[in-house]
Amino acid sequence: MIALQWQGQVLSLLDQTKYPQEESWVTCDTVKAVAETLSSGIILDEKVAAMAGAYGFALAAMEHQDKQLTEEYDVVLNAAADLLMESRKGHRDMAHAMNFMKNPPEAYLKNADRLTAIMATAVTYERQHVVASRNICRNGTDMMSEGTRVLVRADGGVFHSASPWGALGIARRGVKRGQIEQLAILEGRPSLAAATVTAQELTKEEIPFTLIPDHAAATYLARQGAHVVLADGILAAKSGDLKAPVGTYELAIACYFHSIPFYAVMNSDDIDLDIPNGTVFGTEEGDPASVTDGLDCGNAKGWTPAYDVVPAFLITGYITDRNIACAPYEETLEELIKFTPKKMIVDFNNL
Repeated sequence: MIALQWQGQVLSLLDQTKYPQEESWVTCDTVKAVAETLSSGIILDEKVAAMAGAYGFALAAMEHQDKQLTEEYDVVLNAAADLLMESRKGHRDMAHAMNFMKNPPEAYLKNADRLTAIMATAVTYERQHVVASRNICRNGTDMMSEGTRVLVRADGGVFHSASPWGALGIARRGVKRGQIEQLAILEGRPSLAAATVTAQELTKEEIPFTLIPDHAAATYLARQGAHVVLADGILAAKSGDLKAPVGTYELAIACYFHSIPFYAVMNSDDIDLDIPNGTVFGTEEGDPASVTDGLDCGNAKGWTPAYDVVPAFLITGYITDRNIACAPYEETLEELIKFTPKKMIVDFNNL
């Protein structure tokens, strides 16, 4: 579902907490409005939030364009960046967006006034995400042949600015190209994101799929089988350890037991070579209410981790926008990030 629309001087953001039951949009024409919307919790996807932040920075530049030839302009823009960073405190994607906006491509600064350069930089930031998303999908389907059976744990890519990314995007492309014979989607507890939003998106495109509960993944793999399992990741360490949505760890174990390839799907920007291994991710706990709300379970207390940490030996490979990396990860992930350039799409019609 397209969750962000930029109309030159206005940014529209989808209330992701209401979708798919309701398609409700929030319109922002100032950086303050963007920051308030991002702080409100209605934007669930951090990459969409980061793109919104880039456009929020551009709105601040527009609002104070009369100061662009003065030192005060930098003060205003830095304040805007701080405001947007505070709206998604501690999130890598927003920090990356603000760094990108503060440092426009040199060619923009040489050939345009500062406001025009900032506007072009915001659009470029979004388009880079679009290109990366489509490269992830292309790299994922390039390893498939006709008749492939795929099991997907898709927690990313449902909300986007142009086209689905991640495991969902790969599955969508694989079906449309006639490569995927059988597609199964895990429900994604406790949020049930796959059982609601992901299923809604696949249904809209008339893509056939089977929805199965998370706890039935091992049995499904034993009885039905799959040629490959795809799961969205959150953050990867240099060792190849993966921070991922809850449920990914047990899925990876099931794949390991049944000798089925398990691939983590993620943007290469989410591989951090400064993080040595998964112990750095910690053991943060999620909201207990997410387990018990809506259930008549007396005085029972809920418990859920905030995320899973999947050890590298359970992961067959990483499907990224640059390439696919396999073990030994300390070598291949470093090669991927430091020496493999991001691929640019020239022909968007051949995807």
